[in-house]
Formats: sequence, structure tokens, C-alpha cells
Amino acid sequence: MDMDGGWCSLEEIGPLSKLRRLTLHGLEDVSASSLAETARISSKEHLEYLELHWSSSGCMELRDEIEKQQQQEVVEEVLEKLCPPPRIHELHIKGYFGRTLPNWMMVVEACACKSLSILCLAYLPCCTKLADGLCRLPSLERLVIADAPAIKSIGSEFQASSSSSTVDGGVTESTSAAFPNLKYLSLVGLCEWEDWEWEEQTVDVTAGAMAMHALERLEIMKGKLSCLPPGLANNKRHALRELNLVELSNLTSVENFPSIVELIVCDCPKLKRISGLSRLHKIGIGRCPSVEVLQGVPSLHSIELEDGTIERLPGYLPCVNPKFLKLTCSKELHGSIISGSSSEWEKISHITKVVIYDIEDSDEG
Repeated sequence: MDMDGGWCSLEEIGPLSKLRRLTLHGLEDVSASSLAETARISSKEHLEYLELHWSSSGCMELRDEIEKQQQQEVVEEVLEKLCPPPRIHELHIKGYFGRTLPNWMMVVEACACKSLSILCLAYLPCCTKLADGLCRLPSLERLVIADAPAIKSIGSEFQASSSSSTVDGGVTESTSAAFPNLKYLSLVGLCEWEDWEWEEQTVDVTAGAMAMHALERLEIMKGKLSCLPPGLANNKRHALRELNLVELSNLTSVENFPSIVELIVCDCPKLKRISGLSRLHKIGIGRCPSVEVLQGVPSLHSIELEDGTIERLPGYLPCVNPKFLKLTCSKELHGSIISGSSSEWEKISHITKVVIYDIEDSDEG
């Protein structure tokens, strides 16, 4: 294990009870969970920051499936024994090539990881399911999941309410929201992700009872989602201000997010409709040539539009009334617009300030 520029064994880490920050590399070389247990991670009551790193290249290159499964079983058992202490504030896991996440992440008890506010899971090549227990972390504010190509769907249980109680008549009701303090969520590189099951809560639900009710910024990049779930686009969701959607090959619409102030959509070739964003102030649209509708945006102040392939300006531009437009387009379209005599100029002549760039000059800059 690499610690402060030197190498030591997990067994040597065990007695270091006052550690506050710890980074472990080379965990793929740990041959048994009993060795991981000697590090006594869960008993380090002062530990606030933990990084766990694996190199998955050796396992992923194996052609023998039985040997590969054996290595995956070992790595799963090792991570199970590296359970962080309750005081942990920030946790990073990178390169983990197990098929499932550990039990301490899947089923989080009320007292486990209660102080964890930042969690980053990066490069999980074989993991097929996100950890449902994450929604029970009371202090989690930032969640980043990156490069998990085996995940194809996210079920409703991922954002399910964290606890329930029985009231008169035997009816069960939620007593606390899932992800109660999550402010930033980044889902990047879930390349095969197609479905996000999350139904809208409509029966007497308050804003504070919704899953992720504190969410302020959401980033989704590189996936196959065709639409955003209704549970996310709840009209009682007031905190969500920023939405970034990049390289979503099947996304067709972005609708009914009344609290969004800033939206970025980029490299979404099937995106056709953006509507129902009543507080939208700023939008960036990059290389989304199929967008036909931009409406229900009365507060729109500025548009940044970049696409070097379109021959004409989008038909939605005359239908919106921003104060500012920054346009980066092909040399041909640029010349046609700045001549001031074409019908293309008429589409944007009502906008107070227009800045136009030739994309070829922009690239050189």
C-alpha cells in the first residue's frame, strides 16, 4: 500500500489508530479478505478521508472466465472488509472490478457512515447495480458515479424513501426522504444506461418529502437515456437550478423543470423538444441539430448556440426573446448572417445583443 510516498502493508496500517486521511493503492494485489481485515479501517475513529484504488487491467484481460470470477470474488470480499468508520467524511473508490457493491453500502444502517458527505465511485467496469443504501446517508451532499458501463438501468429503489412507519389503519407512510441533503449528483460514463425508473409522487407530497429534494445541480454525461424520469421533473422540486446533459444519444426531450435556471445540452442528436422551464435564465445548446421546439421559457435571458454542421438557424429562435445570443456556426452560415440581407438574420434581429463566431476561427483560437 502506498502511504505518504512510501510503501507499507495493510497489516502495518492496522495499529495506526489516529489516521485522519488514508489512500490505499494496489488493492488488486490483496489476495484474501483476511489481509484487508488487518488494516482495521472500520475501527479508525478519527479517519475522515479515505481513497481505495484498484487496477482492474489484469482481471479484465483474463480470458478464463472461472479465473476472472475468482478474482472478482476476492475483490468483493476485500472491499467488504474495508468498511469505513462512522466518522468518515469523504470516500473515493476507483477501479473496483467487483460485480456488486459491498453490503455496507447496499444496506446502510442508521448509524453507519452518518457523517459521509462526499462519495465518488469511479471506473466500476463490472458493477451492474447502484447501491440502494446510499439514499439512507443523512449527510451525503455530493455523489459522483463515473465510468460504470455495465449499469443498464436505475430502479426506483435507488431513490426510495429511507424509512417508514405504521400509522392508524395500518397504512405505511414515509417518515424521511431519500438523499435528504444531496446537492450535487454526477452520473458520467454509464454508457449503456437506458432506463431510470422514478415515478412522480403526487399524493399530498411536500417538497421536503421528495427524494433528492435538496438537489441543486445534476450532471448526466454519456448514456442512452431517452427521457428524464417524472420523479425528477416534479413541479414541487424547487432547489434544482443547474442541469447539464451531455452525449445522451437517445434523449428526445427536456420538459417541465420549473426551477431550472441554467441548462446545458450538448451532443444529444435526437433531442427535439425543450419546454416548460419557466425560470430558465441561460441555455447552452451544442451540436443538437434536431431541436425543433424551445418554448415555455419566459425568463430566458441568454442563449449560447454552437453547431458547425447546420446550414440554417433553428426555427425556434424567432419564438424566444432573450437579450443575448452567442452563436458559433459554420463559415458559410456566419457569412450569410452577417451580410444582414438574408432571412437567417431576420430570425435573430429581435435579440438585443448578438455575437457570432465562425467555428473554424473559434477552433484555431
